[in-house]
Amino acid sequence: MTSGSAASPPSAAKGTASIALLVGLLAAPGCRESALGPDVPENNVVVADGRERGDDPYEVNSAAIDGHRLTIVVSYSGGCRRHDFTLVISKSFRESDPVQLPAVLAHDANGDTCEAYPTESRVFDLALVRSRYRQFYGPGPGKVALRIAGVPEDLVYAFDG
Repeated sequence: MTSGSAASPPSAAKGTASIALLVGLLAAPGCRESALGPDVPENNVVVADGRERGDDPYEVNSAAIDGHRLTIVVSYSGGCRRHDFTLVISKSFRESDPVQLPAVLAHDANGDTCEAYPTESRVFDLALVRSRYRQFYGPGPGKVALRIAGVPEDLVYAFDG
């Protein structure tokens, strides 16, 4: 009977640890996806706030907007660790027709020193751009020229009300 009692507490501790790990994984920021699908992280577009989000080098091969998705094809040195790309948009718009929104693509290689040169498509949900536009200009349809550093031409994002 003592052997059954002794085995019970470690088993309960393992179950509690497993539940804590599961809850932690489900609540971890950056693991959620946007409404656009599983390949679009929810928090990869942010308003500039002075935080450092990475300045590791990369090359933009192409960029395009399709609906509410911005897709940027990038190449970078690495390949051994996860690389994070964040679209950092300006706090304010530049007045023109259409209004312009400066942005930069921040790249955090997470210390990856490997020398492969992968090329990947990164997708960004433009919901924050749309939301910021409406904060400045009110509800309804809109059009924003995204001026992303490193992208040779402005990308026009048009959306309905």
